[in-house]
Amino acid sequence: MIYLWLGLALAFVAGVLLVWAGGEWVGNRLAAERGVYERVVGKELHRLFLPVSPQEFVIFHAALFVGLTVLGLIVMGVLGAMMGAAAGAFLPRIYLKMKWKERLRQIDEQTEEAMVYMSNSFKANPSLPDAVQDVCNAMGPPISQEFGVLLKEYRLGTPLDQALINLRQRVPARNMELAISALVIGRTVGGNIPDILEEIGGTIRESYRLERVIDTQTAQGRMQAWVMGLMPGVVVGAFYWLDPDLIQPLFETFIGYMVLGAAAVFNIIGVIMILKIVQIDV
Repeated sequence: MIYLWLGLALAFVAGVLLVWAGGEWVGNRLAAERGVYERVVGKELHRLFLPVSPQEFVIFHAALFVGLTVLGLIVMGVLGAMMGAAAGAFLPRIYLKMKWKERLRQIDEQTEEAMVYMSNSFKANPSLPDAVQDVCNAMGPPISQEFGVLLKEYRLGTPLDQALINLRQRVPARNMELAISALVIGRTVGGNIPDILEEIGGTIRESYRLERVIDTQTAQGRMQAWVMGLMPGVVVGAFYWLDPDLIQPLFETFIGYMVLGAAAVFNIIGVIMILKIVQIDV
């Protein structure tokens, strides 16, 4: 334990000396890198409509990085510090990417209902902006937020078709792209907008029905992939329980580490290949 605290003290002294020796250059460099990172993160926070400023996110990211590094150093030593630093460096960005994927999934699920609202509204009042406003009033986020941005662009002078195209580029959800493409083409060629909206909704419903059928048919294949992936660990555990001396060389020798590493890599490749085979896009 004394070596651990000695290492922390030396790291702190080294940091102080580094800042003291080249404080202005280090400060300017850190400020520049922080500015770039804040701009990148700010775009992601803005598109997610999260009530967090880029500055607050950067401070939280830095605190998490330092906290997990120190915790890993205390618990597992140098290896734990490396693992904690890697987790602290990548977890916040992974969280943002997962939130974005979840947001696109929710928008895909809401698009069919939004097309029904717009179709009914357009029949009562043939105004597409008013139909979009009805969706904002009747439905919740995230689709109401994205349609709200569309209306703001339109009211600030952007042509409606261009605002729709901006929405399609801003939200690359499959159903939303399908709906906007059909809507823009229909407005361009002078089609019946309510009928177009109803056909879009029907197409989305049919695609979801086909996806459920495909998921049911491929469920056995996915289960086989996970069983195959977990079975080597179960077998190793069973051998270790029956005869520890027989399996122990795998965890104590260089050749054993190589065998375990190769087995893990080939096992992961096999699982991925099976999942790719049974994955069918509609």
